[in-house]
Amino acid sequence: MLEITDLQKVYPNGTHALKGVSFGVNKGEFLVIIGLSGSGKSTLLRCINRLHEPTSGSIKFEGEETITKRGKELRSLRARIGMIFQHFNLIPRRSVLTNVLSGTLARTGVFNSLLGIYSEEEKKKAMEYIEIVGLTGKENQRADNLSGGQQQRVAIARALMQNPKILLADEPVASLDPATSHSVMKYLKKINEELGVTVVCNLHFLSLVRQYAGRVVALKDGKLIYEGSPLEIDEEWFQTIYGEDAVEVTIN
Repeated sequence: MLEITDLQKVYPNGTHALKGVSFGVNKGEFLVIIGLSGSGKSTLLRCINRLHEPTSGSIKFEGEETITKRGKELRSLRARIGMIFQHFNLIPRRSVLTNVLSGTLARTGVFNSLLGIYSEEEKKKAMEYIEIVGLTGKENQRADNLSGGQQQRVAIARALMQNPKILLADEPVASLDPATSHSVMKYLKKINEELGVTVVCNLHFLSLVRQYAGRVVALKDGKLIYEGSPLEIDEEWFQTIYGEDAVEVTIN
């Protein structure tokens, strides 16, 4: 589904964030990217959906080269790639339902979205996704009245409204407590397994990675240094990825 080849990203300030990264993502996979802060994880996801422009290399999504896309073609690409951020980016004073419906922006347009003009079919689909992320009964609550974990689940439902082929999750549990982190990860796994949506997720905690990831890619200083099963990351690999002084923190 996704093929990344020799991806390079150099920022205007000279920071070389990605240094020849290459790997593939299979349809239906749950792939997790790990590494220290500053290793290039977030840059990588933002290059995949073109929030950041790659400096060079190739990103093929469903066989199409994405780096050359502009305008309407780029908007069409982004509509097929859902994105979940560490900070939920919801509209605080709007209801859960309205926030989820805003995921249809690419189809409905800014005008209809601002006026809250949505079809009955879209409203029905939004309610289905609200149920999938376990928020039935809260569709009319304001987003800022929800807990952090609930807000992140609203963000997941909103991304699903795009009908994405792939879902990118950039540190989706970094702002959450341990118990809530598992709740959000379980819903991402549910979406992956039951809806068949491919998931690529950045995470810090290896305990979460081992429980939810099918495969792992590790970055260090912008380079890919590990690709394989999360269960094969032993103490030696842990120190290689995170440094000799690093201590693993477990989320139960």
